[in-house]
Parts: sequence; C-alpha cells; structure tokens
Amino acid sequence: IFPKAMLENQKVKLKSFLGKNSNNSDLDERENYWKLIGKTGNILETKNENFENRVLVLFDDNLDELNVFNHNPIKNSLWILTTDLEIIK
Repeated sequence: IFPKAMLENQKVKLKSFLGKNSNNSDLDERENYWKLIGKTGNILETKNENFENRVLVLFDDNLDELNVFNHNPIKNSLWILTTDLEIIK
C-alpha cells in the first residue's frame, strides 16, 4: 500500500522527525526538532529539487518561541520528510 499523496494546503501533524520519535544525542537545543512531534501545520510546497521526499510545512506554532532553528524564507516553515507526517485534513 502506497502512502497517500501529500498535497499543498493539506493539514498535517508531525509524528516523528527523521524517522525517530526522540533524539538520543546531545544536540543544541535549537536543533531539537523532536519537540515538534505532535505539532500541526499546512503543506505549502510539495516539490523542491533540493529536498527530495520532503514537503514544506508551515507550522501553526511560532518556531522561534519553541526555540528551534527555522531559516527558510517563510517564517515558521520547515522541509519535513513525508514519512514523518500524518495527514489530518
């Protein structure tokens, strides 16, 4: 069974990050993206030659307030692996 296609504007929830439910290393707090698990957002972009198998998610939360790096031109967005997301709408 193939996973459902991810489409722009779909509502998604982060269920893991890089295929894992938690980080087991001593990361800088700003690189601890696992604290975003359970957070929701909308898919803004589904294709990018630099980010294969990832979609651009605009999170509902302010990522600066959650103290994680987010360097994309669109604030509060990250390129997330499609396998780390669950479609909720």
